[in-house]
Amino acid sequence: MKRKLTNDDIAAAMIGGLLLSAGGSGMTRSLERHDVAAEVALGYGDVEFVSVDELPSYGYLLVSTSVGAPGFAKPELVLRDHVDAARALIDKLNRKPVGVICGHVPGFNGWLVAAALDIPYVDAAANGRGHPTVKMGGMGLASQPTSSIVQVAQAGFAETGSKISVVAEGNLVKTSQVMRHAAIISGGLVAAARGPYDVGFVAENGALGAISFQIDLGRAMLDATPGADRIAAAANFMGGEVLVSGTVTENSVAYGNGFDVGRIVVSDGTREVVLGVYNEFMTADLNGRRAATFPDMMGSLDPQTGDPIAIAQLPIGSSVAIVTAHHKRFPLGKGAIDPVVFIEVEEALGVALFSYIRDAA
Repeated sequence: MKRKLTNDDIAAAMIGGLLLSAGGSGMTRSLERHDVAAEVALGYGDVEFVSVDELPSYGYLLVSTSVGAPGFAKPELVLRDHVDAARALIDKLNRKPVGVICGHVPGFNGWLVAAALDIPYVDAAANGRGHPTVKMGGMGLASQPTSSIVQVAQAGFAETGSKISVVAEGNLVKTSQVMRHAAIISGGLVAAARGPYDVGFVAENGALGAISFQIDLGRAMLDATPGADRIAAAANFMGGEVLVSGTVTENSVAYGNGFDVGRIVVSDGTREVVLGVYNEFMTADLNGRRAATFPDMMGSLDPQTGDPIAIAQLPIGSSVAIVTAHHKRFPLGKGAIDPVVFIEVEEALGVALFSYIRDAA
């Protein structure tokens, strides 16, 4: 599979990745930031794209990601912070990784780190759809309190006095709390890196093929006519359905304690879908019955263009189409089905999540 990522991959990776962000990002909100990251990455040189089984088994992978609250963030953050976070992690571990994976797609910061450090970008992710907590992208380590990793956060500018660099070492849960607090005090967003993850561990617990899936989904969407056909193409590619295409009648999502929490109601006059939000879409209830539960895919699209639209862009009266797909229809990391990671989301939303996953297994 080994090949080079090129400019021809950007548009497909963009639209597919933004849909898979599960409401956390949209085209108009995130296009420029992600596009710049991809172009800067390719400006460094070639981005080598490989599968996990093409890596040496003795090496380790790092995860390049961001930690933040998408509807709240007013960060002082530049692309270099992702590279600096990865370098700080490598300095702490005192050995170079054999590749980098993203926390979840779109993952263009991973392209950037791969290019800047001259390491492969791996066709895997901690999770194949957007997730709100580092623990959900922990590939199962949230249930292993004796396992230790290193997490690094970078953000801010020295000239304004806002520069912050945090290195936390310990189990996933404890270090993730440090990362979340760093994001809160840094305007809502930090560049982050974590590791080390042995190649074999990622092969067993990561979302293998997540990047290829993202790009292929994007190509299927771009091949379709903008609007309803593009929305249908997205749902069909994921083996899912268009749950509703209608109008937002309620949006109670508000920022608190580092997360955007609340619900959005979408109705077409016959079908009413209630979406539980914890940074990303966590639940979808159709006419009072649960239709999808994290880690199932729930995505929001503009009915006119068929492009992804973010939760933060859905005020009352706006139009939106909601697509869903079962979590077995796309690459998923084991952290997304770890029982430990559901507790805080269930408490915040006041609804059950994990029992639906367990009952459906």
